[in-house]
Amino acid sequence: MKLNHINLYSHDTEADRAMFEHYFGLRTLVVRGKKMAIMQDDDGLVLIVNHFDSKLDGFDYPKQLDILHIGFIQATRDAVDAVHARLSEDGWEMQEPHEAHGGWSFYFRAKGGYFVEVTTLTPIRPEEAYHGERQ
Repeated sequence: MKLNHINLYSHDTEADRAMFEHYFGLRTLVVRGKKMAIMQDDDGLVLIVNHFDSKLDGFDYPKQLDILHIGFIQATRDAVDAVHARLSEDGWEMQEPHEAHGGWSFYFRAKGGYFVEVTTLTPIRPEEAYHGERQ
């Protein structure tokens, strides 16, 4: 099975679309005004950012949408640092890259309100590996 798409609620779809294109190489497929942008990465994963306030009624989104995040894997610490440098040069506020769970990573808040993580691969420790239902 392959993950097909991710749909994130965004406070600013235009700014988020521009950020994903500029820093992460996504291609924009569809823009529906300020309400939605549909993008795709090089492997075919579709990322949708939307601002459909009317869809929130009757749907149980968490009250703190800022807990949502997506992550971009980089091959090396230097690659993480390079993305951090580009974002920093363009005035983005973010934490410094640091060791986290065995990877090298940092987070920043997208204009849409959620967080973006840039990290190296986080190794799975043997004691954390899932091997089916535990008894």
